[in-house]
Order: sequence, then structure tokens, then C-alpha cells
Amino acid sequence: MARPLWSGSIQISLVGFAVEIYPATNTTRPFSFHEIDRNTMARVKRQSVSPGPAPEEDAADALVDTPAAEEPREGNQALHLARQMQSSLTTSPSAPPAIEHTVERADIVKGYEYEKGKYAIIEPAELKNLRMAGKKTIEVSQFSRASEIDPALFEKPYFVMPKAGPQATAFAVIRTSLRESGMVGLGEIVFSGRQHLMALAPPLDPNQPGMMLYTLRFAAELRSARDYSNNVEDAKADAAQLKLAKQLIDAYTQPFEHSAFKDHYEEALRELVEAKINNLPIAEEPVEKKQGKVIDLMEALRKSLLQKKPVQAVDEELAETSSSRSDAKAPKTNASSKATTAAPKSQRTVSPQAPARKKARSA
Repeated sequence: MARPLWSGSIQISLVGFAVEIYPATNTTRPFSFHEIDRNTMARVKRQSVSPGPAPEEDAADALVDTPAAEEPREGNQALHLARQMQSSLTTSPSAPPAIEHTVERADIVKGYEYEKGKYAIIEPAELKNLRMAGKKTIEVSQFSRASEIDPALFEKPYFVMPKAGPQATAFAVIRTSLRESGMVGLGEIVFSGRQHLMALAPPLDPNQPGMMLYTLRFAAELRSARDYSNNVEDAKADAAQLKLAKQLIDAYTQPFEHSAFKDHYEEALRELVEAKINNLPIAEEPVEKKQGKVIDLMEALRKSLLQKKPVQAVDEELAETSSSRSDAKAPKTNASSKATTAAPKSQRTVSPQAPARKKARSA
């Protein structure tokens, strides 16, 4: 049984129930590579280095005599000015290689560059103090419709499973209520010392056990689409083009089958590795067909429909669309004159008073 990533309770006003949260995604890849020196076939190792000689070495010839170089080298100093190295170490092409030394892991700290070459040093203990205490209760602060949440906000999914016991009934009641109302619960959770916005929702598949928890991005994490817009999307679409586009969408509409979509890169990577192991020839990369430029949108839509529908059906739909466009552009005429011209002489009605007048004259 997998260990839960988080264990605690979910609280909704006075209603609470114990849960366990598990990651819903798999981050491991079937293949992992090492970096190899092609000349020696040995693994390449990386080291953390810093310019200049090691602190215990005599660096009088390597450092410029500046006040910054004379500052005491204390590990807990708040600010640190980067030491200015001799320009001959970095600028001259003919100069000997720059002096570097290996830095131990314990001597590496984080620094924020607030000016060129000046850093605000943050010690590991200071970062640790900022980590939020792991709360064992998720408080749902509000409910909102699932349709109101922008999909761009969703970050990562998790499984929420109820713990065994009498509180499991409350879990089932909340799950059913969320499903029937189309709502999700919003709140905050602390993972790995950091605060996350989260949404509690029933699974899309009613047969799936438990519920889903999604971590959401905060508003400040999203960029504005208007920063990249060139207002091309404001162009008005033609009614005939819209009709064919909707028909194209209908022709390609089918139920979503997640398993039907494959990671072709992983498949190609597996084939490449197996070919290398078995000394087999490597398959050539297929030549990608270049798509022609779309000059006539109506023609492109029609050809796209031809791939899904018979030619006759597309032609009939296109003719119907063209006739509707011509009818819409035709000038409007007077209703009475239009009715007169439309009816033939044989079908015109005669007033019943006309023969009576003729009989009266003959009398």
C-alpha cells in the first residue's frame, strides 16, 4: 500500500472527516540517462565551483586590494559584496585559465542580486523558518461552480480517500452533494512547507472511488493574454464560413477516450534504446508533410469536410449555404405587388359582385 502524501481531515463548518491524499500523476519516466564522456565512456560528475582560490589559500595575488576584499568572511552576514577578480583572469584571451576552487555543499547559500555584483545572502536556517507548519486540517472556506474556475488555474491533481470509520459517511454525503450540485470546495493546504490554493471536487467518473483535490495557481501566477494579443481575433466571421466550420466540428466530434492518445516521444525513445542495445539499424525519421498555405478559407473548410463526408453531401450543404447568402442579399419588395406577380392569371379570384353588375346592365 502506497504511503499517503498528506494525512489529516477536511473541515466544512462543523462537518469534518478524516482523509488521506495521494499523488494522482506519475512523474517517473521509463528511461533515465546519465551523462557520459564519449572519449573515456565514464560518467561525468558535476562539481560546484567558485572563482578564485580556496579561502585557506593565499589569494593576495589574485584579489584586488579593495574594501570588499577586506570584509570578514562570516557565514551569517546579511549582505555580501562579490569580490572583484583581476581582469586578467577573465578578459584576456591569452591569459592562463581562471583560478577556481570546489565549494562544499555546506558552504553554499542562496543570494538575491539586488545590484550588479551585490547579493542579499539568505541562510538555509532563515529559509527553514519561513516554511509554514504542516496543518492537519483543510478548511473549506467557500463553494463555487466548477464551470467558474478557469482551466488555466489547475496545476496538479491528487486522490482524496476517506479513512475507515464513522466519518466515512460524511465523506460520501459531501461527495454526492458536490456531484449533484456541480460545485467544488475551495480552501488552502500546506504541502512541503508551502501554502497552496486547492479545489475539492468529485471525480468525473462516478465509478471512481474517493474525491479529487486540485492545487490551483494564485492569480499573481497567471499572465494576461492581452499582453500577447494583436487584436486579430476581433475579425468578424462570415456566416457561411461559420456554418461550414460548425459542420467540420460536428464531423470530427466523438467521445473523449484518454487511452487513445499516446506519448509518441516515449515510444520512439524506447525503440531507439532497444536498437542501440541490440546493434540494430536506427529507423529514419519520417519526413513531415508541409501543409499548404490557406488562401481560400471556404475551400479549405470544404476540403476538410470531404475527408469525413461524401462529395455530394458537401456540395449540397455548400449550395444551401450559397443560396441562403443570396437570399439574404436580395432587395426587399412590396408585399402586395409581390403577391400579385406571384399568382398566375388562372388562379386570380374574381369578385362575386362583378357578374351581378353585368346582369343589371342587360336588364
